[in-house]
Amino acid sequence: METADMPFEQKKLGRKHIKSFASGIAHMFACSAQHYAWLAYHHRLPTVTIDLLELRIEPADFDIERNRILAGMCQRTLLRNAGQLAPPGAVVSAVLSAHFGIDDYSEDGRSASIGRSVLTVILTDDRGKQWSVDHAEERTLIQS
Repeated sequence: METADMPFEQKKLGRKHIKSFASGIAHMFACSAQHYAWLAYHHRLPTVTIDLLELRIEPADFDIERNRILAGMCQRTLLRNAGQLAPPGAVVSAVLSAHFGIDDYSEDGRSASIGRSVLTVILTDDRGKQWSVDHAEERTLIQS
């Protein structure tokens, strides 16, 4: 029973929710990936990988302050969500990889974009099970 001096206690989540954590992170990243996409096109490096627990971005051409901000937002969301798992549930590995369609460049005078980009988030729980989500964008705006 909930009383004024005993606040509502949030129900802990089961491991099955880890896949929805991955989906939310992939969507969050996709909504703000324009600068990553521009760097991919500019450096001719179609793939970037981010270790969301260590906040390590590779290749090094992508590891700049502007990109660390988005990666950090994804990390904080993951940590907040993972903190809701019922013990002993935990996320022990979290990798986001983005493959940008840099060979399909288009410009219309006002904006530029690249082709199909696929973002994959793989979260591994404390039992070794991997929870993977792919998020595809048919066109990705690139920001210079």
